Amino acid sequence: MGYTPHLTRRQILESIPVLGAGSLLLPLNGQRPDTRTPATIRGRLLDGATGQPVAAKIRVTNTASGEAYLPAHAIQTMPQRTTPGVRHYFYARGAYEVAVPPGRYRIEAVRGICHDEAVAFTEVGPGLTHVEDLRIPVLRRLPGWYSGNTHTHYHLEIGEDPDDRLRLVPPAEALDVSVISYLIRNDAPYITNRYPIGRLPQFSRDGTLMDMGEEARNNKTFGEIGYGHCLFLNIPRAIEPVSTGLLSKDGQAPDFPTLSMLCEEARRIGGTTVWCHNGAGMELPVAAALGHLDAYNLADGLDADYRRYYRLLNCGFALPASSGTDWWIYDHNRVFVQVEGGFTYDNWIAGLRAGRTFVSNGPLLDLKVDGRGPGSTVAAGAVLRVTAQAISRLPFDRLEIVQDGEVVAEQSAVGGREARLEREIPTAHGGWLAARAVSRAKTHALTTVFAHTSPVYLRIEGTPHRRAQDAGAFVDEIEESLRFIRKSYKFASQADLAVAVGRFEQGRRVYGKLAAEGG
Repeated sequence: MGYTPHLTRRQILESIPVLGAGSLLLPLNGQRPDTRTPATIRGRLLDGATGQPVAAKIRVTNTASGEAYLPAHAIQTMPQRTTPGVRHYFYARGAYEVAVPPGRYRIEAVRGICHDEAVAFTEVGPGLTHVEDLRIPVLRRLPGWYSGNTHTHYHLEIGEDPDDRLRLVPPAEALDVSVISYLIRNDAPYITNRYPIGRLPQFSRDGTLMDMGEEARNNKTFGEIGYGHCLFLNIPRAIEPVSTGLLSKDGQAPDFPTLSMLCEEARRIGGTTVWCHNGAGMELPVAAALGHLDAYNLADGLDADYRRYYRLLNCGFALPASSGTDWWIYDHNRVFVQVEGGFTYDNWIAGLRAGRTFVSNGPLLDLKVDGRGPGSTVAAGAVLRVTAQAISRLPFDRLEIVQDGEVVAEQSAVGGREARLEREIPTAHGGWLAARAVSRAKTHALTTVFAHTSPVYLRIEGTPHRRAQDAGAFVDEIEESLRFIRKSYKFASQADLAVAVGRFEQGRRVYGKLAAEGG
């Protein structure tokens, strides 16, 4: 699928217009506004490297009360109904302005995770205006790497024009690629379903490439995933049915076709398939075994959980790591992709599928194994020369090297912000190796800070690179899924049931063979 290249965020900084901002007093907690003569805080939002105007998210907080204020009608990072302790921000492009009661204030501006935060303090009196320009410093440039969010939708409860949100939020979050996902959950009114499947050039003008994809879904119950949830990126049309079983429009549809069948169709028409939610769902191992998966989303809508990902890698599947935010773009979850050639969506997708990625909501990672990066296959010797580093605006505890799911090297972070290690790691068999950042800290949205690279794959002639124990665990899991499908799922015909069961049995045979051959 051809696509006209777009300018990157870095290339268009000089052309970003400065938009006006509202200035009506509005406390975030919904309390009655202060009726005293308000003060005004305003200023420009500037990139720390170029000095040019940029979009960002802003938080203006009274230092005495802790109450945050935002302009009326501002586009917010999250809905009002959120977990206590979540920090709310508002978005602005080029400049901000907010009316506040007289007092002392902390002003914070944030852009993605390649920039540090910009913080200023000011005191304003009744009727006065204080100008505080915020220059947002660069934390680290990543030449050749471009960030993306593979998974987003918005519910109808948002108060602003969704077109405005799609134009402003991805550039303010410093995303190079943002994928919106069409989905069906009975008759729930997802406002993002108003956009057509495919590229969205009308929203791809401020440095972010926008794509309208799909999330195909099947659940056992409304709270328990069934076959699974899978994203389809870069598709020219919807893959039908979007939801099966109780998630379908009337809640009465059969649990057919299976999700791996929809994945197969998406890939047939040129799409890219990304399994959601830390690999949740009965059909994940089947889709992987049948070769219908291109990437694996860690932590989209959840804290990162690596257990199923590591098991698939230990079965010998080359499966890139990816990520997104699911509901809203409220946090910093993203996948960074190393792009070969110029930055286009097709090149970005190619890098994602090749596994030249790391995922993060804070730490920026770099990994080299014998001089090769994530997605590479290394003909390993007896000793691996491994270098890795991490730097982060958000605090993390340590940088770890993981081999076949086990930590083989680690380095504590200096000041909670930076770590670097160089190790020689012995290896006696094939497998995989990756870097990850580990943290006890939380983001502003109360998710755990994390980062993880895609693997470097290790091959040593005459040694196994698969683990029989993990393959055997998937055999047991698929057998349990087959019992559930035969007993509980609905099919329009016995022939459809036979097709669904046949796919699971085919996956079970793959893992049975891996278990017999693995080390």
